[in-house]
Amino acid sequence: MFERGYRQRLEADLVKWVADGVISGDAAHSIRKARFGEEAGSRLPAIFAMLGALMLAASVSAFVAANWQEIPRLVRLVGILTLIAVCFPIALQLGRRAIPWGADAAVTFGTLCFGAGVALVGQMYHLPGDWPAGAMLVAFGALIAAALTGKSGPLVIAFAAITAWSFGRFDGGQWREIHWPFLLLFVPAFALALGRENRLVAHTAALALGVWLTTFLSAHASDRYGIRVVDGGLAFSAAYMAIGLLALDRDWPAEFRAMLPWGAWTFGVLLCLETVLVLENSVLSHSIDASIGLAYGAAVIALAALAALARDRGRLVVIAACAVALTIPLMLAGGSEISSRMLVPVAVLVSAVALIAAGLLVGLRSFVIVGYAVFGVSILILLWRTIGTLLGQSLFFLVAGVVLLGLALGARRLAGWARRGDQQPSGGAA
Repeated sequence: MFERGYRQRLEADLVKWVADGVISGDAAHSIRKARFGEEAGSRLPAIFAMLGALMLAASVSAFVAANWQEIPRLVRLVGILTLIAVCFPIALQLGRRAIPWGADAAVTFGTLCFGAGVALVGQMYHLPGDWPAGAMLVAFGALIAAALTGKSGPLVIAFAAITAWSFGRFDGGQWREIHWPFLLLFVPAFALALGRENRLVAHTAALALGVWLTTFLSAHASDRYGIRVVDGGLAFSAAYMAIGLLALDRDWPAEFRAMLPWGAWTFGVLLCLETVLVLENSVLSHSIDASIGLAYGAAVIALAALAALARDRGRLVVIAACAVALTIPLMLAGGSEISSRMLVPVAVLVSAVALIAAGLLVGLRSFVIVGYAVFGVSILILLWRTIGTLLGQSLFFLVAGVVLLGLALGARRLAGWARRGDQQPSGGAA
Protein backbone atom coordinates (compact mmCIF):
# COMPACT_ATOMS: atom_id res chain seq x y z
CA MET A 1 0.00 0.00 0.00
CA PHE A 2 2.74 2.47 0.97
CA GLU A 3 4.68 1.65 -2.24
CA ARG A 4 1.59 2.33 -4.36
CA GLY A 5 1.00 5.63 -2.56
CA TYR A 6 4.61 6.66 -3.12
CA ARG A 7 4.36 5.76 -6.80
CA GLN A 8 1.22 7.90 -7.21
CA ARG A 9 2.80 10.87 -5.44
CA LEU A 10 5.99 10.61 -7.47
CA GLU A 11 4.05 10.36 -10.73
CA ALA A 12 1.96 13.42 -9.83
CA ASP A 13 5.09 15.39 -8.89
CA LEU A 14 6.84 14.42 -12.13
CA VAL A 15 3.88 15.62 -14.19
CA LYS A 16 3.82 18.96 -12.33
CA TRP A 17 7.58 19.40 -12.54
CA VAL A 18 7.58 18.80 -16.28
CA ALA A 19 4.64 21.20 -16.76
CA ASP A 20 6.39 23.88 -14.68
CA GLY A 21 9.65 23.43 -16.56
CA VAL A 22 11.57 22.28 -13.48
CA ILE A 23 12.81 19.13 -15.26
CA SER A 24 12.67 17.91 -18.86
CA GLY A 25 10.50 15.11 -20.16
CA ASP A 26 13.59 12.94 -20.72
CA ALA A 27 14.66 13.44 -17.12
CA ALA A 28 11.19 12.44 -15.89
CA HIS A 29 11.33 9.32 -18.08
CA SER A 30 14.73 8.44 -16.62
CA ILE A 31 13.41 8.83 -13.08
CA ARG A 32 10.43 6.59 -13.83
CA LYS A 33 12.67 3.95 -15.40
CA ALA A 34 15.21 4.07 -12.58
CA ARG A 35 12.58 3.81 -9.82
CA PHE A 36 9.87 1.61 -11.29
CA GLY A 37 10.97 0.46 -14.74
CA GLU A 38 12.25 -3.03 -13.94
CA GLU A 39 10.42 -3.51 -10.64
CA ALA A 40 7.70 -5.88 -11.86
CA GLY A 41 10.00 -7.90 -14.10
CA SER A 42 12.66 -8.40 -11.41
CA ARG A 43 10.03 -9.48 -8.88
CA LEU A 44 8.54 -12.31 -10.95
CA PRO A 45 11.59 -14.64 -10.85
CA ALA A 46 11.87 -14.17 -7.09
CA ILE A 47 8.18 -15.01 -6.58
CA PHE A 48 8.31 -18.09 -8.78
CA ALA A 49 11.58 -19.26 -7.20
CA MET A 50 10.12 -18.89 -3.69
CA LEU A 51 6.98 -20.82 -4.65
CA GLY A 52 9.19 -23.51 -6.17
CA ALA A 53 11.19 -23.76 -2.94
CA LEU A 54 7.97 -24.19 -0.96
CA MET A 55 6.80 -26.96 -3.30
CA LEU A 56 10.15 -28.78 -3.10
CA ALA A 57 10.15 -28.61 0.69
CA ALA A 58 6.60 -29.96 0.78
CA SER A 59 7.55 -32.79 -1.58
CA VAL A 60 10.51 -33.80 0.63
CA SER A 61 8.33 -33.90 3.74
CA ALA A 62 5.57 -35.83 1.98
CA PHE A 63 8.02 -38.36 0.49
CA VAL A 64 9.69 -39.12 3.81
CA ALA A 65 6.35 -39.34 5.60
CA ALA A 66 4.89 -41.64 2.94
CA ASN A 67 7.87 -44.03 3.12
CA TRP A 68 8.22 -43.91 6.85
CA GLN A 69 8.60 -47.67 7.47
CA GLU A 70 10.60 -48.46 4.33
CA ILE A 71 13.39 -45.88 4.90
CA PRO A 72 15.88 -46.68 7.72
CA ARG A 73 16.27 -44.06 10.43
CA LEU A 74 19.90 -43.34 9.63
CA VAL A 75 19.13 -42.85 5.92
CA ARG A 76 16.34 -40.42 6.73
CA LEU A 77 18.47 -38.42 9.12
CA VAL A 78 21.47 -38.29 6.78
CA GLY A 79 19.21 -37.35 3.87
CA ILE A 80 17.73 -34.40 5.75
CA LEU A 81 21.16 -33.18 6.87
CA THR A 82 22.52 -33.55 3.33
CA LEU A 83 19.71 -31.46 1.87
CA ILE A 84 20.35 -28.72 4.41
CA ALA A 85 24.12 -28.78 3.85
CA VAL A 86 23.82 -28.67 0.05
CA CYS A 87 21.51 -25.65 -0.04
CA PHE A 88 23.98 -23.15 1.38
CA PRO A 89 26.85 -23.74 -1.09
CA ILE A 90 24.31 -23.51 -3.91
CA ALA A 91 23.04 -20.22 -2.48
CA LEU A 92 26.62 -18.95 -2.27
CA GLN A 93 27.29 -19.77 -5.92
CA LEU A 94 24.04 -18.18 -7.06
CA GLY A 95 24.88 -15.04 -5.08
CA ARG A 96 28.30 -14.82 -6.71
CA ARG A 97 26.64 -15.06 -10.13
CA ALA A 98 24.37 -12.12 -9.31
CA ILE A 99 21.19 -14.22 -9.01
CA PRO A 100 19.91 -13.01 -5.62
CA TRP A 101 16.42 -14.47 -6.03
CA GLY A 102 17.91 -17.92 -6.65
CA ALA A 103 20.14 -17.63 -3.59
CA ASP A 104 17.19 -16.54 -1.45
CA ALA A 105 15.12 -19.49 -2.69
CA ALA A 106 17.94 -21.94 -1.95
CA VAL A 107 18.40 -20.66 1.61
CA THR A 108 14.64 -20.70 2.15
CA PHE A 109 14.48 -24.31 0.93
CA GLY A 110 17.26 -25.27 3.33
CA THR A 111 15.47 -23.55 6.23
CA LEU A 112 12.22 -25.34 5.41
CA CYS A 113 14.09 -28.65 5.26
CA PHE A 114 15.48 -27.87 8.71
CA GLY A 115 11.94 -27.31 9.98
CA ALA A 116 10.75 -30.56 8.41
CA GLY A 117 13.79 -32.29 9.91
CA VAL A 118 12.91 -31.09 13.41
CA ALA A 119 9.43 -32.57 13.07
CA LEU A 120 10.60 -35.83 11.50
CA VAL A 121 13.41 -36.41 14.00
CA GLY A 122 10.94 -35.86 16.82
CA GLN A 123 8.68 -38.53 15.35
CA MET A 124 11.53 -40.99 14.64
CA TYR A 125 12.89 -40.93 18.16
CA HIS A 126 9.50 -40.52 19.91
CA LEU A 127 10.38 -37.25 21.57
CA PRO A 128 7.69 -35.52 23.68
CA GLY A 129 4.93 -33.99 21.54
CA ASP A 130 5.73 -30.38 22.40
CA TRP A 131 5.15 -28.69 19.05
CA PRO A 132 5.70 -25.13 20.38
CA ALA A 133 9.23 -26.18 21.40
CA GLY A 134 9.74 -27.48 17.86
CA ALA A 135 8.57 -24.12 16.49
CA MET A 136 11.12 -22.43 18.75
CA LEU A 137 13.91 -24.60 17.31
CA VAL A 138 12.77 -23.75 13.79
CA ALA A 139 12.82 -20.05 14.70
CA PHE A 140 16.37 -20.35 16.02
CA GLY A 141 17.53 -22.12 12.87
CA ALA A 142 15.81 -19.58 10.61
CA LEU A 143 17.34 -16.64 12.52
CA ILE A 144 20.82 -18.15 12.21
CA ALA A 145 20.28 -18.72 8.48
CA ALA A 146 19.06 -15.14 8.01
CA ALA A 147 21.98 -13.69 9.98
CA LEU A 148 24.60 -15.73 8.10
CA THR A 149 23.21 -15.28 4.58
CA GLY A 150 21.39 -11.92 4.76
CA LYS A 151 18.41 -13.39 2.89
CA SER A 152 14.76 -12.51 3.51
CA GLY A 153 13.11 -15.94 3.11
CA PRO A 154 14.45 -17.36 6.39
CA LEU A 155 13.25 -14.23 8.20
CA VAL A 156 9.68 -14.83 7.04
CA ILE A 157 9.94 -18.40 8.34
CA ALA A 158 11.43 -17.10 11.59
CA PHE A 159 8.56 -14.67 12.22
CA ALA A 160 5.99 -17.38 11.46
CA ALA A 161 7.75 -19.86 13.77
CA ILE A 162 8.12 -17.29 16.57
CA THR A 163 4.38 -16.54 16.35
CA ALA A 164 3.52 -20.25 16.41
CA TRP A 165 5.82 -20.80 19.39
CA SER A 166 4.34 -17.90 21.36
CA PHE A 167 0.72 -18.70 20.52
CA GLY A 168 1.28 -22.38 21.27
CA ARG A 169 2.31 -21.50 24.81
CA PHE A 170 -1.20 -20.10 25.39
CA ASP A 171 -2.52 -23.58 25.99
CA GLY A 172 -3.94 -25.41 28.97
CA GLY A 173 -2.71 -24.06 32.31
CA GLN A 174 -0.55 -21.39 30.67
CA TRP A 175 -3.38 -19.75 28.74
CA ARG A 176 -3.52 -16.77 31.08
CA GLU A 177 0.22 -16.11 31.21
CA ILE A 178 1.92 -13.45 29.07
CA HIS A 179 4.57 -15.12 26.94
CA TRP A 180 7.40 -12.65 27.48
CA PRO A 181 10.07 -14.93 25.89
CA PHE A 182 8.47 -14.01 22.56
CA LEU A 183 10.42 -10.74 22.69
CA LEU A 184 13.74 -12.59 23.09
CA LEU A 185 13.42 -13.91 19.54
CA PHE A 186 11.22 -11.22 17.98
CA VAL A 187 13.57 -8.30 18.76
CA PRO A 188 16.63 -9.88 17.06
CA ALA A 189 14.47 -10.92 14.10
CA PHE A 190 13.07 -7.40 13.79
CA ALA A 191 16.59 -5.95 13.97
CA LEU A 192 17.70 -8.29 11.17
CA ALA A 193 14.69 -7.24 9.08
CA LEU A 194 15.37 -3.50 9.29
CA GLY A 195 16.59 -1.99 6.05
CA ARG A 196 15.72 -4.93 3.81
CA GLU A 197 12.77 -3.15 2.14
CA ASN A 198 11.07 -6.50 1.61
CA ARG A 199 7.27 -6.23 1.80
CA LEU A 200 6.67 -9.83 2.85
CA VAL A 201 9.18 -9.60 5.70
CA ALA A 202 7.76 -6.24 6.80
CA HIS A 203 4.14 -7.40 6.86
CA THR A 204 5.04 -10.69 8.55
CA ALA A 205 6.85 -8.77 11.31
CA ALA A 206 3.91 -6.40 11.83
CA LEU A 207 1.45 -9.31 11.94
CA ALA A 208 3.60 -11.34 14.35
CA LEU A 209 3.76 -8.42 16.79
CA GLY A 210 0.01 -7.88 16.44
CA VAL A 211 -0.75 -11.52 17.33
CA TRP A 212 1.43 -11.30 20.42
CA LEU A 213 -0.22 -8.04 21.50
CA THR A 214 -3.61 -9.76 21.18
CA THR A 215 -2.51 -12.55 23.53
CA PHE A 216 -1.01 -9.91 25.83
CA LEU A 217 -4.42 -8.25 26.17
CA SER A 218 -6.20 -11.55 26.82
CA ALA A 219 -3.90 -12.67 29.66
CA HIS A 220 -4.55 -12.72 33.41
CA ALA A 221 -8.28 -12.00 33.24
CA SER A 222 -11.53 -13.62 32.27
CA ASP A 223 -12.81 -11.99 29.10
CA ARG A 224 -15.73 -14.01 27.81
CA TYR A 225 -16.79 -11.54 25.13
CA GLY A 226 -13.33 -10.27 24.21
CA ILE A 227 -14.02 -6.77 25.54
CA ARG A 228 -10.46 -6.25 26.76
CA VAL A 229 -9.05 -7.33 23.40
CA VAL A 230 -11.37 -4.92 21.57
CA ASP A 231 -10.68 -1.96 23.87
CA GLY A 232 -6.93 -2.50 24.06
CA GLY A 233 -6.71 -3.48 20.41
CA LEU A 234 -8.31 -0.16 19.46
CA ALA A 235 -5.45 1.63 21.22
CA PHE A 236 -2.74 -0.59 19.76
CA SER A 237 -4.17 -0.22 16.25
CA ALA A 238 -4.15 3.58 16.69
CA ALA A 239 -0.47 3.29 17.67
CA TYR A 240 0.15 1.14 14.58
CA MET A 241 -1.43 3.79 12.34
CA ALA A 242 0.52 6.63 13.96
CA ILE A 243 3.84 4.79 13.64
CA GLY A 244 3.07 3.79 10.06
CA LEU A 245 2.14 7.34 9.04
CA LEU A 246 5.23 8.77 10.72
CA ALA A 247 7.39 6.15 9.00
CA LEU A 248 5.81 6.99 5.66
CA ASP A 249 6.35 10.70 6.22
CA ARG A 250 9.95 10.29 7.40
CA ASP A 251 10.85 7.41 5.06
CA TRP A 252 11.59 4.96 7.86
CA PRO A 253 12.21 1.26 7.11
CA ALA A 254 9.43 -0.83 5.59
CA GLU A 255 8.90 -2.73 8.86
CA PHE A 256 7.47 0.45 10.40
CA ARG A 257 5.52 1.48 7.30
CA ALA A 258 3.87 -1.95 7.17
CA MET A 259 2.12 -1.15 10.46
CA LEU A 260 -0.08 1.40 8.67
CA PRO A 261 -2.39 -0.93 6.68
CA TRP A 262 -2.64 -3.49 9.49
CA GLY A 263 -3.46 -0.76 11.98
CA ALA A 264 -6.02 0.91 9.70
CA TRP A 265 -8.01 -2.24 8.94
CA THR A 266 -7.84 -3.50 12.53
CA PHE A 267 -8.95 -0.07 13.73
CA GLY A 268 -12.00 -0.20 11.43
CA VAL A 269 -13.00 -3.72 12.46
CA LEU A 270 -12.70 -2.90 16.17
CA LEU A 271 -14.77 0.27 15.77
CA CYS A 272 -17.60 -1.83 14.35
CA LEU A 273 -17.22 -4.33 17.19
CA GLU A 274 -17.47 -1.51 19.73
CA THR A 275 -20.82 -0.57 18.20
CA VAL A 276 -22.02 -4.18 18.50
CA LEU A 277 -20.82 -4.52 22.09
CA VAL A 278 -22.46 -1.32 23.33
CA LEU A 279 -25.81 -2.36 21.87
CA GLU A 280 -25.70 -5.66 23.79
CA ASN A 281 -27.04 -5.07 27.31
CA SER A 282 -25.21 -8.04 28.76
CA VAL A 283 -21.68 -6.85 27.95
CA LEU A 284 -21.62 -3.24 29.07
CA SER A 285 -19.10 -3.73 31.88
CA HIS A 286 -15.80 -2.35 30.56
CA SER A 287 -12.81 -1.66 32.77
CA ILE A 288 -9.43 -0.01 32.28
CA ASP A 289 -6.78 -2.32 33.77
CA ALA A 290 -2.99 -2.40 33.51
CA SER A 291 -2.79 -4.02 30.07
CA ILE A 292 -5.33 -1.63 28.52
CA GLY A 293 -3.57 1.25 30.25
CA LEU A 294 -0.31 0.16 28.62
CA ALA A 295 -2.07 0.04 25.24
CA TYR A 296 -3.38 3.57 25.79
CA GLY A 297 0.09 4.73 26.79
CA ALA A 298 1.53 3.33 23.55
CA ALA A 299 -1.21 5.05 21.56
CA VAL A 300 -0.71 8.42 23.26
CA ILE A 301 3.07 8.31 22.75
CA ALA A 302 2.73 7.32 19.09
CA LEU A 303 0.10 9.98 18.37
CA ALA A 304 2.18 12.64 20.16
CA ALA A 305 5.21 11.67 18.07
CA LEU A 306 3.09 11.88 14.92
CA ALA A 307 1.88 15.36 15.89
CA ALA A 308 5.37 16.60 16.69
CA LEU A 309 7.43 15.02 13.91
CA ALA A 310 5.21 14.50 10.86
CA ARG A 311 5.15 17.23 8.21
CA ASP A 312 1.84 16.42 6.49
CA ARG A 313 -1.05 18.59 7.72
CA GLY A 314 -3.44 15.67 7.34
CA ARG A 315 -1.87 14.09 10.42
CA LEU A 316 -4.08 16.26 12.63
CA VAL A 317 -7.23 14.71 11.19
CA VAL A 318 -5.80 11.21 11.74
CA ILE A 319 -5.01 12.12 15.34
CA ALA A 320 -8.56 13.44 15.77
CA ALA A 321 -10.03 10.19 14.39
CA CYS A 322 -7.95 8.13 16.81
CA ALA A 323 -8.66 10.43 19.76
CA VAL A 324 -12.42 10.21 19.24
CA ALA A 325 -12.25 6.41 18.97
CA LEU A 326 -10.14 6.10 22.12
CA THR A 327 -12.85 7.83 24.15
CA ILE A 328 -15.22 4.92 23.51
CA PRO A 329 -13.80 2.52 26.15
CA LEU A 330 -13.72 5.43 28.60
CA MET A 331 -17.44 6.08 27.96
CA LEU A 332 -18.24 2.43 28.52
CA ALA A 333 -16.17 2.29 31.70
CA GLY A 334 -17.96 5.14 33.43
CA GLY A 335 -21.08 6.18 31.52
CA SER A 336 -24.68 5.12 31.97
CA GLU A 337 -26.30 2.57 29.69
CA ILE A 338 -28.55 5.05 27.85
CA SER A 339 -25.85 7.66 27.27
CA SER A 340 -23.37 5.00 26.13
CA ARG A 341 -25.83 3.52 23.65
CA MET A 342 -26.24 6.98 22.16
CA LEU A 343 -22.72 8.40 22.39
CA VAL A 344 -20.69 5.41 21.26
CA PRO A 345 -22.36 5.11 17.81
CA VAL A 346 -21.90 8.86 17.39
CA ALA A 347 -18.19 8.54 18.24
CA VAL A 348 -17.80 5.64 15.79
CA LEU A 349 -19.43 7.59 12.96
CA VAL A 350 -17.40 10.72 13.73
CA SER A 351 -14.20 8.67 13.71
CA ALA A 352 -15.20 7.07 10.39
CA VAL A 353 -15.83 10.49 8.79
CA ALA A 354 -12.49 11.73 10.16
CA LEU A 355 -10.76 8.71 8.59
CA ILE A 356 -12.28 9.54 5.21
CA ALA A 357 -11.15 13.17 5.50
CA ALA A 358 -7.68 12.04 6.61
CA GLY A 359 -7.41 9.70 3.64
CA LEU A 360 -8.23 12.56 1.28
CA LEU A 361 -5.76 14.92 2.92
CA VAL A 362 -2.90 12.47 3.34
CA GLY A 363 -3.51 10.80 -0.01
CA LEU A 364 -4.03 7.26 1.34
CA ARG A 365 -6.86 5.37 -0.29
CA SER A 366 -6.89 2.74 2.47
CA PHE A 367 -8.07 5.33 5.01
CA VAL A 368 -10.90 6.36 2.71
CA ILE A 369 -11.96 2.74 2.16
CA VAL A 370 -11.79 1.90 5.87
CA GLY A 371 -13.76 5.03 6.76
CA TYR A 372 -16.52 4.27 4.27
CA ALA A 373 -16.63 0.63 5.38
CA VAL A 374 -16.92 1.55 9.06
CA PHE A 375 -19.59 4.14 8.32
CA GLY A 376 -21.66 1.74 6.19
CA VAL A 377 -21.38 -1.22 8.55
CA SER A 378 -22.19 0.97 11.56
CA ILE A 379 -25.35 2.22 9.87
CA LEU A 380 -26.41 -1.36 9.18
CA ILE A 381 -25.72 -2.33 12.80
CA LEU A 382 -27.73 0.63 14.09
CA LEU A 383 -30.63 -0.27 11.82
CA TRP A 384 -30.47 -3.83 13.08
CA ARG A 385 -30.36 -2.83 16.76
CA THR A 386 -32.70 0.00 17.74
CA ILE A 387 -31.17 2.89 19.70
CA GLY A 388 -33.66 3.54 22.48
CA THR A 389 -37.04 4.04 20.82
CA LEU A 390 -37.88 4.20 17.14
CA LEU A 391 -38.43 7.94 17.55
CA GLY A 392 -34.96 8.30 19.08
CA GLN A 393 -33.47 6.28 16.23
CA SER A 394 -35.20 8.51 13.70
CA LEU A 395 -33.89 11.62 15.44
CA PHE A 396 -30.38 10.14 15.52
CA PHE A 397 -30.30 9.51 11.76
CA LEU A 398 -31.87 12.92 11.09
CA VAL A 399 -29.12 14.73 13.00
CA ALA A 400 -26.41 12.54 11.43
CA GLY A 401 -27.79 13.23 7.95
CA VAL A 402 -27.83 16.99 8.48
CA VAL A 403 -24.26 16.94 9.79
CA LEU A 404 -23.05 14.89 6.82
CA LEU A 405 -24.76 17.20 4.36
CA GLY A 406 -22.93 20.08 6.01
CA LEU A 407 -19.69 18.20 5.63
CA ALA A 408 -20.49 17.57 1.97
CA LEU A 409 -20.98 21.29 1.40
CA GLY A 410 -17.57 21.97 2.90
CA ALA A 411 -15.80 19.14 1.06
CA ARG A 412 -14.89 21.39 -1.86
CA ARG A 413 -13.06 23.79 0.43
CA LEU A 414 -11.30 20.85 2.10
CA ALA A 415 -10.17 19.47 -1.27
CA GLY A 416 -8.95 22.92 -2.35
CA TRP A 417 -6.93 23.22 0.84
CA ALA A 418 -5.32 19.85 0.17
CA ARG A 419 -4.48 20.82 -3.44
CA ARG A 420 -2.87 24.08 -2.34
CA GLY A 421 -0.78 22.16 0.18
CA ASP A 422 0.38 19.74 -2.53
CA GLN A 423 1.33 22.56 -4.87
CA GLN A 424 3.55 24.40 -2.38
CA PRO A 425 6.59 22.07 -2.72
CA SER A 426 6.52 22.39 -6.52
CA GLY A 427 6.36 26.21 -6.29
CA GLY A 428 9.24 26.25 -3.84
CA ALA A 429 11.34 24.05 -6.12
CA ALA A 430 10.69 26.40 -9.04
